[in-house]
Amino acid sequence: MNHRLDGADAPYWQGLEQGRLLLPRCAHCACWLWPAGHRCASCGGIGMVWEERPLRATLYSWTRTWHRFGFTESLDLPYVSVVAEVEDCGVRLMGRMDDVRNGAGPDNPRIGEALVGRIGETVVGDDRIPTIIWSRAA
Repeated sequence: MNHRLDGADAPYWQGLEQGRLLLPRCAHCACWLWPAGHRCASCGGIGMVWEERPLRATLYSWTRTWHRFGFTESLDLPYVSVVAEVEDCGVRLMGRMDDVRNGAGPDNPRIGEALVGRIGETVVGDDRIPTIIWSRAA
């Protein structure tokens, strides 16, 4: 059973599988919510609407990983994981960068730099998990 399809964040995963970034917003007060839930943390309202957002963000944080952890077998070492703040909504999402690897990219990422994303996948065992892969904005 695919647990990504039955939780409060199921529309997020379904959107990624369709090539879209969908994020939850409170139907009552319009606050962006992440992680997804069934009740708004700001107003207590029940009812979320899922809105498509462009894959544009600002780099909030990053780290380069030089050794294997469980379930990272499909990633080339080293790889850079990022926390990106999605443009115009403040939601922060994790992903990885595809153009910074062991000096192959144009220097280390810089906090605050603009990013653009695309939807790729990470393979964990036999499971293909949709993943946001970020690059520096041109």
